[in-house]
Amino acid sequence: MRVPAHDLDGELHRIASDPETRAVFRTELDRAMAEHVAKEAEMTAFAEAAAEALQVLVRLPTREPAA
Repeated sequence: MRVPAHDLDGELHRIASDPETRAVFRTELDRAMAEHVAKEAEMTAFAEAAAEALQVLVRLPTREPAA
């Protein structure tokens, strides 16, 4: 949900003052944060696997690092 900058204070006040709206806001915020953390973990695992694969590619058959 995008709120124009001039409505931001009013929207924040509405969220803070209405318990139902605050609960929905917190639920959505928790969901978005969990989704973000999951995506970050997935990207980290992918990058680590790619780094390991790259390390294997740049080593000589004797397992010596390439010059």
